[in-house]
Amino acid sequence: MTKGVIITLVGVAIVVIALIADLIGVGDNPATLEIGWKQLLGAGVGLLVIVIGVLNMINYKKMNKE
Repeated sequence: MTKGVIITLVGVAIVVIALIADLIGVGDNPATLEIGWKQLLGAGVGLLVIVIGVLNMINYKKMNKE
């Protein structure tokens, strides 16, 4: 597995964990199941990590093509 794939998978995990934090009991108020600002921030960071991973994969493919 390339570094880009691993980074992308980590980003996906961050997004999933951030968005289901209330369901798994690590959110602010698990009883309400509302998505709070911290969860949105975590999802945003996860999306940024996904973008970095995808760009890394594209760069890897370009370097190995030449």
